[in-house]
Amino acid sequence: MAAHKTNEENVARLAIVTRTKNRPVLLKRALESIVDQSVQDYVHIVLNDGGDQRQFDEVISQLPDARRVVLNNKTSVGLIPALNQAIRACKSEYICILDDDDSWHEDRVKLVLDYFDKHPATKACVVKMDIVVEDIVDNEVVRIDQYLHPDSGDGEISLFKQCARNYISNGIVTYRKAVYDELGGYDENLETAEDWDFGVRLLSRYDVDLIPSVESLFFYHQRPDIKDENGNSVHAGIHDQEVAINRVRNKYLREDIMNGRYGVGCIMNQVVADMSNVVRIEGHINRAEERIVNRVDNIYAMQKRTHDKLLHSLVARAINRSGLKKYFKKESH
Repeated sequence: MAAHKTNEENVARLAIVTRTKNRPVLLKRALESIVDQSVQDYVHIVLNDGGDQRQFDEVISQLPDARRVVLNNKTSVGLIPALNQAIRACKSEYICILDDDDSWHEDRVKLVLDYFDKHPATKACVVKMDIVVEDIVDNEVVRIDQYLHPDSGDGEISLFKQCARNYISNGIVTYRKAVYDELGGYDENLETAEDWDFGVRLLSRYDVDLIPSVESLFFYHQRPDIKDENGNSVHAGIHDQEVAINRVRNKYLREDIMNGRYGVGCIMNQVVADMSNVVRIEGHINRAEERIVNRVDNIYAMQKRTHDKLLHSLVARAINRSGLKKYFKKESH
């Protein structure tokens, strides 16, 4: 299949950024999904952020790619500074991110570039996403389940929804490099949740399109039972994730307060308050339901006892009328 034409400077139109550190088994899968792309008008920036150099070099050598640019940090600078470092090294028109533990459909690059060609005013777009639940056993990835992400593919990329929760994660979004520069990159004051914050700022200025496709083009791999380096931030690093999300909410709320407005920060925190009320109301409903069930059970038991007593009385009266009472007396001795 013919590739898209590169620009006048002979630079690939799309830059793919992957940051990694000490996850060779997962990195190999990510590299494979890039090498297997049906269109190859890309440059792949792979940044080893202070990870084991020997392991990293071994994985890289197993999957050669002329479009790959390798960067090495002798000392780790951290997830978000490393991401900004790699993106700032790009000269491409469009930017997208593939984390080292995720993977893509083979037509991810093709469909994204096709979409930008057909919609030249578009600033950013996202693709449908599947969640893949997996484990690692003896250095082998074992797939457990796969399903469409519940917030993916509905066609509505909403700023209001993004204020409530992140559904413009790193792996699904592609944006113009000019937009990245305009937004000032990713917030290095955060430890994680940088994609949620970036998505809020992106949607605060521009609409984001969903690329229509039958199949999901991004696969978000989750390993809920793994807590070491091979784990996900949403599972293994859940505390850091919650701290970062709270900082994002605080940051935007402070901006709203300082500017005397009802904005993104107010929406974010109002959603949290509303959810707390929902949880509280749900608790009340559950307790009320439990009391009602107990009351119904008690009423049913009373009805049963009443029914049994009445039935016993009717049977006794029938026996008396039948003249068989003397035989029941004999049986009772």
